[in-house]
Amino acid sequence: MKFQITLEDYEKAGEEFWPKYWYVAKELGEGVKPEDVLKIMESLSSVVMKQKSENTAGPFGFNKDAGNLVGPDEC
Repeated sequence: MKFQITLEDYEKAGEEFWPKYWYVAKELGEGVKPEDVLKIMESLSSVVMKQKSENTAGPFGFNKDAGNLVGPDEC
């Protein structure tokens, strides 16, 4: 299967990419090389993915949320 990348694809991807790029470039300071910005973006992406995976682990099996427990008189 052959995919063709359109200008619209670039525009859509750019809406997500450029704010992140400019944030990192600003944090690194004036005169930073684009290669360095991209390396830091890659490192930050790894940190974000790790944080998201740690935060999404929920209860397994039955729902263990004590706030939703029903007492014997409420059944």
